[in-house]
Amino acid sequence: MPRFLQDSEIERCLLENDFDSEDEAISAENDCESDHCSIASECLTEVDAEEDEEYLFLTTRGTSRSRSQTIRGASRGRSRTNRGGTTGRSRSNRGTSRGSFRTNRGASRGLQPRNQCTSQGHQSPASLEILRRVTSHQADSRQNSLSPSAQYNLDSPTCSTALDDQGLSNDVFIAKDGTNWQKLPPRSNVRTRDENIVRGAPGVKSQFQQKKSHLECFEVFISEPIMDVIWLHTNEKISTSNLLENRTGDKLDSTRAGVTRAELKALFGLLLLAGLYRSGRQNTEDLWATDGTGIEVFRLTMSRNRFMFLLEKLRFDDMYSRAERAKYDKLAPIREVFEYFVTNCQNSFSPYEYLTLDEELVAFRGRCPFRQYIPSKPAKYGIKIYALVDNKTYFSCNLEVYCGKQPEGSPYAVSNKPHDLVKRMINCVSGTARNITMNNYFTSYETTMELLQDHKLTVVGTLRANKTYIPQEFKKAREKYTSLFGFQDKVTIVSYVPKPRKMVYLMSSMHHDCVIDPETGVQQKPEMITFYNATKSGVDVVDKLARTYDVSRNSQRWPLTIFFSLLNHAGINAMVMYMLNNGTNKGKTNQRREFIKKLGLSLIEEQQKIRKENERLPRELRKRVAEHLGEPLSPPKKTKKPNSRQRCSRCPRSKDRKSTRACAKCDAPLCLEHSIYICKDCADLLENA
Repeated sequence: MPRFLQDSEIERCLLENDFDSEDEAISAENDCESDHCSIASECLTEVDAEEDEEYLFLTTRGTSRSRSQTIRGASRGRSRTNRGGTTGRSRSNRGTSRGSFRTNRGASRGLQPRNQCTSQGHQSPASLEILRRVTSHQADSRQNSLSPSAQYNLDSPTCSTALDDQGLSNDVFIAKDGTNWQKLPPRSNVRTRDENIVRGAPGVKSQFQQKKSHLECFEVFISEPIMDVIWLHTNEKISTSNLLENRTGDKLDSTRAGVTRAELKALFGLLLLAGLYRSGRQNTEDLWATDGTGIEVFRLTMSRNRFMFLLEKLRFDDMYSRAERAKYDKLAPIREVFEYFVTNCQNSFSPYEYLTLDEELVAFRGRCPFRQYIPSKPAKYGIKIYALVDNKTYFSCNLEVYCGKQPEGSPYAVSNKPHDLVKRMINCVSGTARNITMNNYFTSYETTMELLQDHKLTVVGTLRANKTYIPQEFKKAREKYTSLFGFQDKVTIVSYVPKPRKMVYLMSSMHHDCVIDPETGVQQKPEMITFYNATKSGVDVVDKLARTYDVSRNSQRWPLTIFFSLLNHAGINAMVMYMLNNGTNKGKTNQRREFIKKLGLSLIEEQQKIRKENERLPRELRKRVAEHLGEPLSPPKKTKKPNSRQRCSRCPRSKDRKSTRACAKCDAPLCLEHSIYICKDCADLLENA
């Protein structure tokens, strides 16, 4: 084992040594007991060949501090690379098999030395001169050790903007807050990083892969517990309303009766079909018109008055305890249904490699304690919902309604800061090595590092220009279509000039190189920017899909507006599950339109079968329902009393024709206009034919 020299011997040895020998090594030592920093070195000319001990000189962040630390066995450390680019630990090797000199950027790894000391104390002028010579020699050694493919070409358009006029003499950008960014990218020939090894097979989870029909896929998200909650509390509202209006007993008509589960499904089906025909906000009188201008499927499923009544009475929570719950939860009227829906989304699907985190605005102009105004959105006024969306399939993995500041002492009181919001939204994919693409509202250095270290998730996002960890060199005016890169071991930033007097800043923990996308032509966009452009619009696409066939109707009740949004998301997620489970061709046109149409018809089918058998409805209506279902109309029951006058079953109700005659086969009452006289012999011949 080598011995450690005294301070005077150390300084003398280093000053007399010109670092030209191949058998020398420089190591750093921290004295933990005396709060004293010194630089130690020793000539390893007589070290036994079997000892494989290496000493690394580590430099950490800051301009006024110099830190040193001795690390052994650094050659056994693991370094990794990522999916999109190349990265690794920058290392400078010099010497023979007996000794080596290596450098390691401790600032980029967040390593904390055991002792800290500033350049103003505990160091003699000789020590400072030695440190200057060591760092200068370190830069020269690192440049000489780079492979030809990894070295900078000053004429190359990819990395030339990352170097100053003095080449490698100043290879670090220092930000306003002291953050160091290297100008040279890390090594490329390294192993894959742990955060880039995707865990969990993407797609529909195994227990839901047997869902093959449109209705089965939809019921995964609007599940039985959600239907039970809505059915129970809607009937509570109907009963209470009927009592307050004294509509009981004989005064109660079928329009104001309690709702069945079949009617609830039919209501949701009609909402989806109205969105399919772009009639979500159209007057219902036009949809139920009988003059040939309406849509017949609405009239065959339920009456217009019943449809409006159910929408009016639709409830998602207990109305008797709502006032108490609203004291500590602004989302109380729909909290239970919303959490059920989000849980169903997370339990049924595993996202692909790339996800998008963004916000969407559900249009609403009524009274709501957390209504937002966002002029850049199409609706401008509405309810803001944060969404985490799979960028490949546009499956909504997580949703959160922005409720503002919750009441004091509320269990739902959470921080609305972007950093805390991001951590809540990515919990469903934590540790799965996915990439999250975010805009400049969510992206920050602290968030990027925490997601990488604690959740094994990479981040690609834009940055706001006022961030203190962006070096001033990145903000200076440059030529159009030029890029400037800054590297750490785990994070990379880039400044790009798309047009004069405008700069775009991006941060990525997935890219670790300065590659320019050749497909961008003269624009010379970095690969980080083209990747961001390709993955940034997941939530925007979902919002566009929802608005294309929107089920929302005009309402002054914000819980109902949120539920309409859940139906839109359920339709999109159900289509994704249906396509993956059935292997549907993605290139087929009008695929979503066909899916919503078949889903809506499946939801109303049960209610239409009930109406077909309801003899209280006009026979012509029941006949049209039977034709729509493709089933025969069942014959009426024989209920005619002998010698009694009954209304003709074929005449419209407005004529009110009554007759004592009836059909000999089905006993349906008939007037003379709809009767045919035939003798008994001819009737027998017809039966025997």
